[in-house]
This record gives sequence, structure tokens and C-alpha cells, in this order.
Amino acid sequence: MGSFRKRLLVLIIGLVVVTQTVTLAAVLASTAHNVEARAAERLRSGGTFVEQLIRFRAGQLASGVAVLAGDFGFREAVATRSSDPSTILDAANNNAQRIGADIFLVLDTHGRTVVSSAHLGPDSAAPLASLFDESRAARDLPHFAVLGNRTYQFFLAPVRAPDTIAWVAMGFAVDDSFAEKLRTLVGAHVTLIAYGVDGSEHVSSTLPTTQRLQVAGSDTPRPVADRVPSMVAVGGSQFLSVSQRLESSGATVDVILQEPMQEVFAPYRDVRDALLVIDGIALALAAVIGTLLGRSATRPIGQLVEAAHRIQEGRYEVSVETSGGDEFRSLAAAFNSMQRTIAEREADITHRVYHDPVTGLPNRAFAEQHLEELIRTARPGVGSALILIDARNVREINGSLGHHVGDDVMREAARRMRQNAGATDAVVRVAESQFLVIAQNCSVERAVLYADQLAGVVRSGFHLAGTSLDLNVAASVCIHPDHGNTADELLRRVQIALEDADDARGRIATYRPGSDEVHRRRLALITDLRTAIAEDSLTLVYQPKVAMATKSVKSLEALVRWTHPQLGSVSPAEFVPLAERTGNSRDLTSWVLKAAIRQMREWQAGGLEVDVAVNLSAPDILDPSLGDEILELLRKHRVAASSLVLEITESAVMRDPQLAARHMQLLRIAGVRFSIDDFGTGHSSLAQLSRLPVDELKIDRSFITHARLGSDEATIITSTIGLGHSMGLSVVAEGIEETEAWSLLRQLGCDFAQGYLISKPLPANDVESFVRTANQVLPASDSTVLQIQALAALTGRK
Repeated sequence: MGSFRKRLLVLIIGLVVVTQTVTLAAVLASTAHNVEARAAERLRSGGTFVEQLIRFRAGQLASGVAVLAGDFGFREAVATRSSDPSTILDAANNNAQRIGADIFLVLDTHGRTVVSSAHLGPDSAAPLASLFDESRAARDLPHFAVLGNRTYQFFLAPVRAPDTIAWVAMGFAVDDSFAEKLRTLVGAHVTLIAYGVDGSEHVSSTLPTTQRLQVAGSDTPRPVADRVPSMVAVGGSQFLSVSQRLESSGATVDVILQEPMQEVFAPYRDVRDALLVIDGIALALAAVIGTLLGRSATRPIGQLVEAAHRIQEGRYEVSVETSGGDEFRSLAAAFNSMQRTIAEREADITHRVYHDPVTGLPNRAFAEQHLEELIRTARPGVGSALILIDARNVREINGSLGHHVGDDVMREAARRMRQNAGATDAVVRVAESQFLVIAQNCSVERAVLYADQLAGVVRSGFHLAGTSLDLNVAASVCIHPDHGNTADELLRRVQIALEDADDARGRIATYRPGSDEVHRRRLALITDLRTAIAEDSLTLVYQPKVAMATKSVKSLEALVRWTHPQLGSVSPAEFVPLAERTGNSRDLTSWVLKAAIRQMREWQAGGLEVDVAVNLSAPDILDPSLGDEILELLRKHRVAASSLVLEITESAVMRDPQLAARHMQLLRIAGVRFSIDDFGTGHSSLAQLSRLPVDELKIDRSFITHARLGSDEATIITSTIGLGHSMGLSVVAEGIEETEAWSLLRQLGCDFAQGYLISKPLPANDVESFVRTANQVLPASDSTVLQIQALAALTGRK
């Protein structure tokens, strides 16, 4: 029953069955009613016919009696009653036989029987008297009388000579034979019931004996004598019955016409059987026609189902064609339109899945698929190169000029890479600021040169939004199969190699085997550093700075330290750049500021007044919320703003000198001082430095380590000290580890010295005792030799 074809077949046959059943029921009901009505009408007509026949018999009797009564010889015989009665009987018999009468009587004028053709018992006197009286009173009505056990229809006429000398009566017997004749004429069972003077019933009927007795029995309901058809059960059989009372004189006679219901409904059964045969034939034809129609009607649906399965499987090249009416052709046209739309949409989705919406280049998903195909079809000894080009300053462009400018830059960079890449090489945008070139049959050496060429064409020359832009480009190289045998492995390792690009020559790095462990370590550090900051698991150490003019310790530099639960001590040189690269540097700076200012308050409470320098990460000075945070911490811990020094690098300031200067000036007004860290290694100009609210220059340790009199480093240090003093700035030298550097800096007039020669970074608990001891020992050392000896004593060196 699940298929549409079967349901359609059931529907067609069901409709035929319902229609024919209703029609058949209506026809049969109407036929039954009509058959019964016609049978009832026949019975009523039969009753009328019976009454007319009895009247006709009455006429026959009247004619016979009139002839007999007018016969001269008969009158003479009656007049001379003393003669032989046989003469009267012979004359009467001749006339009775001529009309078929069953009995004749000659009555005197007093109603006494003179001659009778039948032997009459003594109980006949009353009926005869009645006959004599009623016949004379109602000569126009049939007259019935019960004589003995038989019922007769009589006619009575006078015998005149010329006066009435006697009465002659002839009668027909009302018996079973008469009833049978009536049945032959009316076509139904006839029952005649005559009621004697004594109330007895005399039945003449065509019914079997048992049934006629039931009809005559007093316990059996009898039809009302009003010619209304009714159903009567007689002897276990149903009869349609009509009863009427004859209009007569003498004995009362009822006529009952009955027809068995089986015979009444015989025509109905014939019609019913014929209709059932016709209905069966119609059902068979309906099944055949329904099957054919079902197949014809469902064939287009089957064709559409096949088309739907084909579309489901993604085969859109075959158009849908179907037979049937206009509706199916319209549906097929809709299917064709749908599969075209699906094909176009699927192609568009597929394109979007494998292409970058901004540049139109293939994306990372395409790169993975393309690499897998290259690896699968690679020939032995032939390698493929992955070249990753990263534009490091795209986020800064988006932040300062807007994403639409950044998108234009990426589109232009993509266009340049497509133009300069090989015809068979795939150019892919794998990330917001990264492009990947997959070059077939390419060695490591050629890949490095190729990467340098591509980095060069996308590095500079962007003129967008009225601004000239340069991209900070780095690149990395990874080779298949030397560096990996799966697409995921190669893509991951070329990304790992990119982390080494800033330190590589030409900012192009090649993947080094074993870098995966380094990369995993970095990932672990990035994740765990965030947790360490949140759980306050970092510590600060403080490295003293000696004011060389007064030979005293008045300031410290706060340095962050991290002991990893599994990896042990992690150098700031390792985790601070990671924090800057992943956006966690701001949280790290906030933690350092909170810890340093809180410690300053504790020292002040203990009577130790020192300045503390805190290093800011590269993006921090550009954060507008930094100033409010610092001032709030100073107010909260009641620490003077002038005792806080913020160290920033040249490169950090040069990202946006104007914005950096504005943020620095707000803090400078509050009393916070600034120091330029690692001075000499950046690319700042004197004009730019002069516009910054800076209090101090800090010479990078790379110059101090190899500083000797007459060396180039000494010349640079001399120039830096002179420059700083000329601009009204203090100069700090860091990384002092040798006595020669101390001596040189004293001679050059450097303001502050910092390094392991003076002290290693100290825990906060050791700072106070070191500062007090140093401020007692160092001022008492007048010569350089004594100062060096004092420093050795402070650090525990011999």
C-alpha cells in the first residue's frame, strides 16, 4: 500500500465500489419497493376481479333462475305440488346444468323447502329463512348462505302463476375448486371465509391445509378488510396479503388474496442477480482500467523520481523529460530549472569553499586538497616547494586606515603574486595576511630565490587611499618530501619556519628539522603564560642602577621572571616576544605594573626611597587606557609618579610617533618619567626623538659588552652620551659586566650604570639590604680601583 500506484489503484476501485454499491443499493431498494408495490396492486386488482366475478356469477344465477321460473312446465309442476317432485327436479336440473349451478331449491311462500337438489340437514332452516328474507330485501346484491358445511352463492326468484306461488333459488358452491379457479384468474392464493349464522367460519382456499387453518384460526392476525397490503406470516412463510369483505347479503364473506414474498420478490431477485453480475464485471473492468490508468498516471511520477535521484547524486547534465499532461510537463520544466539553479548554486558554493572572497585566490582548503594531490602523484626525486609570504603589518593598516584599505592592499598583493608566479604554480591566500605559493619541481635553493623575488614585488609601492604604503614582508620555505609527507604536516612546518624569518637573512627562513619541538614549546608557553598571569604565578626581580656621579644606588629596573611548572625557568627573552606576538603583552604589562608599584609602596613604608623602571612592550604605549591604569595604581598605593620610570624601545615609539607622544605627554604631566631603551638599535631620527617627552636614554648592551678605549663601540657610546646631555637627558649604560666598561663609562661621564658587575637582579626581599650596603660602601670609594673593589665585595666576587 506504500506506493502511489497502489494507492491510486485502490482509490479508483474504491470509488467504483462505493459508487456501484450506492447505486446498487438505491436501485435494489427502488426495485424491491416497486416490485412489492406492483404485487400489492395486483392483489388489489385481483380483489376487484374476484368481486366482479362473483357479481358475474350472480348474474348467471339470476338468468338461470329467471328462465326456470318462467318455464311453463316448471310452473305447472310447482303449482301442482302433489305431483311427482322428480318432475320439478328434472326441470330444475336441466336449467342448473346449463348455467353450472351446484344447488337449486324450491321454497314455498313461507320459506319452507319444497324441493332441494341436495340433502339439507335440520340446521339449514335458519340459513334458508335468512335467504328467503334477505334475498327479497336486497335482490341486487350477491347472497351467500352456509348450508351444512358448505357455502353457496344464491339467487332467489318468485314463481308466479300469475301470483307468486313459490320461490326458486339456485346457487354456486363457494369451495376449494372455486378458489382454485379464482387463483388461476388472479395469479395469487385465494382464501374465502364465510361466517355462518352461528359464528362458524367456513374456509375455501388454495393454500395447503395447515396454512389455511392458520389463516382461519382466531390466533393468527388477519389482514384488515380494507384492501391495504400487509405482511403476514403463515406457516413459517411470509405472504403479502390483501383482504376485503364482499358487499353481499346473507352470510358475511371475506376474500383474502395472498402471494408468497418469495414469489413477490422473484423479479427483484432476477434484477438483483443481473445487477450483481454487472457490478462484478464493472469491478473487474475497474481493476483493469485502474491498473492501466495507474501505470499511465504514475509513469511520469516515476520519471520525476528518477530525475530527483539523479539530482540528489549530483548529476545535473541530463534534462528531465516526462510524458503525461501539461501539469507533468510543467513539473518537469520546474525540475530542469531547479537542477540548473542547484548546479549553479553548488558551483558557487564550491567556489566559495575553495576561494578567498577578497582576493579571489584559492584558500587553505584548496591548498590542502591540491597538496594531497601533488603528494599522491609525485615522482621519486622530484620535490615541490611551499613558499609562505606574510605581510606582518596588515593589522596595523586595518586599524589605522580601515579594513577596506587593508582589503585593497591584499587584492593588489594577490595580483602582483599571480603575475610573478609560475604558470603552473598555485597562489593561495591561507590567512588574513599570508599567501602561499605551491611550486612544483623546485629545490630548496630555487625556492629561497623564488621567495625573495615574490617578497620583493609585494613589499612596497602601494598607493591607496591617498597614502603610500609598504608591507612588512617575511617569508618561509618548506620542501616536499624533505620536510613532510602530508599536506597538514607541510602547511604546519612552513608556518613554523615563518617564526624564524625575522632573524633570518633577508627575512626568509627555511624549515629546520626539529623545529616542531620548539614550536610546541612556544604553544605551551603561550597558553600557560596566560594562566600564570591570571593566577599571579610570575615574580619580579630588581636590578640596581648606580648613579656614577654620586656613587649611590637610587633606582632599580623591575624584571619579570617565570618558573614554569614543567619547563622550569623561562627567560623573558623567550616569553615576552611570544606575549607581544599573541596579544598577551598588555596583560603582562598590567601585572608587572601592579606588582612593581605595590612593591614600591612596601619599600617606602620601610623607609627605602628608590625609583623603579618598568619595561613596556611594543604595543603598550599606543594603548589609550594605559595612562589611566598607571595613574590609578599610583593613587591607589600612594606612590609618587616621579618615582616611576617607563622604559620603551625606539621601534615601539616609531610605530606611531604622534600617538605615542600624546600618550607619553599625558603621563609626563602627572610626573611619570620615560626612558628610551636599547637606544642606537632603532631607526629613529633626532627630530623625532626631540618631540618625545623623554627623560633618559639607555644605551643598548651590545655596545657596552665590547666597549674599549679607542674602539668603535667607545666612539658610539661617547656620541650617545654627548647627544643625550646636549638634549638635557640622562644616559644609562646597561649590560656592564667588565671593569674596563666601568672605567670607560666613568671617563665618558655616563650618568647611570647597570649590569652584573654591579649586581645581578635581586629578589624584592634582598633589595633593601643591598641598597643600604651599596650606599655605604660606594660613596667612600674615591678611585676607580676602590670602586671596583667595592663592587666586587657587594657581588661576592673576589
